[in-house]
Amino acid sequence: MTPVPRRTLLRSLAAIPLVAGCAGSSGPAFLPNGGRARIGYGMWDKDQVPAMQEVIDEFRREHPDVDVEIQLTPFATYWPRLQTAIVGGGAPDVFWMNAPNIAMYARYGTLLPLSDRLRRDGVTLAEHPRNLVELYRYSGEQFGVPKDFDTISLFYNRELFDRARIPYPDETWTWQHVLDAAAEVRDPASAVFGFSAALDRQRDLYPAIFQNGGWVLRDGRSGFADEATIGGLRHLTGAIDRDLAPNAMANADTRSRELFQGGKLAMYNGLPNDSNDPYEDPAVRARTGLAVLPRGVQQGTVIHGLANVVNARTPYPDAAYELVKFMAGRLAGEIQGRSGTILPSFAGTQQAFLDAKPEFRMQSFIDQVPYATAYPASVNTMTWERMQLQILGPSWVGPGGRPIEVSARLLAGDMDVVLAKESAV
Repeated sequence: MTPVPRRTLLRSLAAIPLVAGCAGSSGPAFLPNGGRARIGYGMWDKDQVPAMQEVIDEFRREHPDVDVEIQLTPFATYWPRLQTAIVGGGAPDVFWMNAPNIAMYARYGTLLPLSDRLRRDGVTLAEHPRNLVELYRYSGEQFGVPKDFDTISLFYNRELFDRARIPYPDETWTWQHVLDAAAEVRDPASAVFGFSAALDRQRDLYPAIFQNGGWVLRDGRSGFADEATIGGLRHLTGAIDRDLAPNAMANADTRSRELFQGGKLAMYNGLPNDSNDPYEDPAVRARTGLAVLPRGVQQGTVIHGLANVVNARTPYPDAAYELVKFMAGRLAGEIQGRSGTILPSFAGTQQAFLDAKPEFRMQSFIDQVPYATAYPASVNTMTWERMQLQILGPSWVGPGGRPIEVSARLLAGDMDVVLAKESAV
């Protein structure tokens, strides 16, 4: 059977009338006559289940008439199952959302607008990074409330640096420092590479673009034909051409994180939760250091994070909203931070996360928030993100590959076609 495109599924949903009462009501009563609300909470990360269950338990202390059940779905199947469940009427009442998908779900009426409720309750979300809050706003309406965030930091192998007698990376480092250090530690005989230049948009592509003053998406147009964007990408492909970083084929079966943990990679760009596995291994923990990303023509990184959203067709809109609001508060942030599994987005709650891994300089993720650029997204993000891997791939094979400027301009043209269709709808 040919799978139904997600836009078709969501458009079909837009034609289904909302359940009576789902437009929301004011006041504390979730159900008439003292009934109970039963909320399903959809998420995909099993490592966060204990912390989120603790958050839910605290929520229920304040709202004993609301039952909340975690519905865990692995990320590999999360979105297809969610789309089918929304159309079929069996989706969770509250569920995790990310930047690549928020505009699509909001556009086709699958999410409950939250702005009026937040305004009524005096919730400004000012405690969360501003550009993260704006990621979950569509057409002036707030549809998602942040729960956590991530930027990208440089992970480095102290043992390899010590062996080469190179100072550790710090906030003064530039791209040139990275290239010089990579050349010093590169050891073909031991299959040790200097750093990762993977075809990974969040960890590698976008930070390099932003560090070179480039852009990905602006005013409904692609930025991949911009010379500054191409220059950022060339920093990565140039390292592969010089054999300082593994090419796309070498990375196909072994991801950068696995190469790093195996001692075969001196540096790579990682997310906060990329620190979990190295920290659990005492030997890897002892040799791992973290620093802010090096500067190109400027400092730059990408900020992303998950938000909680409310199913527009939940029979319990007020209870679902109260859960989302609670999960965006200080107590929920402190609980998530203490778990050490995720970096909470509520200001002032991150210290517990830092304290959970004292040997790592986790502060580096927070230090980069002031100059971080929001994760680029539009209605059809998933479509043009797939294009990135397909079209840029031939430039990631090393010497003899397609010049990066050719691939980037091809991508810009195809991406602009997709973006133009968004505007035409």
